[in-house]
Amino acid sequence: MKSPNYSLKTRLNDIREFFWPLLEIEKPSPSAKEPTPFKLQIDEENIDQFLVLTNKINDAEEDRRKGIESKAALFISTISVATSIVVAANSMVISNSTFGFHIMVSVFISFVLSIYAVRTVWFAVKALERGNYFVLGLKEINFKGSKVNFQKHLVNCLVKNKKLNQSTINSKADNMMMAQEYYKRAIIMISLFSLHVLIQCTLKYFVS
Repeated sequence: MKSPNYSLKTRLNDIREFFWPLLEIEKPSPSAKEPTPFKLQIDEENIDQFLVLTNKINDAEEDRRKGIESKAALFISTISVATSIVVAANSMVISNSTFGFHIMVSVFISFVLSIYAVRTVWFAVKALERGNYFVLGLKEINFKGSKVNFQKHLVNCLVKNKKLNQSTINSKADNMMMAQEYYKRAIIMISLFSLHVLIQCTLKYFVS
């Protein structure tokens, strides 16, 4: 049976996660920097097919990285929307001689929106960071040996690079996930701001 303190802590954590999600950082394992050696166990007549499949796996990882970076670049443009709403809220404060409740609500919403927009851009920029990314180079290709040995060497290099790049791509994916979470909350704040403006305009219309 779960204790009341545990349930309260869980609920508080859920509330905090709703308004302010945090990225869970996993401690890197000792084998993360240096991948375990890969042992090739297929027959020589299948080495060609194995090399093709290995290339496809690496291409899929490369496409995944490019997809993450393209989404991150798209999220960075959201700062302009938040800036426009913040400017609109400031204009309302400056143009109104009476500082009423609706002005205070507008300023509060624009403030929270700006924080969510900054967090979105922050994680999007982190997703765009290059990091340690390994690809085949002339050093790996310049290998002396028979065709089968050369293909085995290429397979080992591709597998090693995939393992080395895995932590970088996963880090990009984590940052992209956080950018999406804050982007969702920014959209909610934009909707609330629009609803607030609509209510104020409606009230003024009926009052006048």
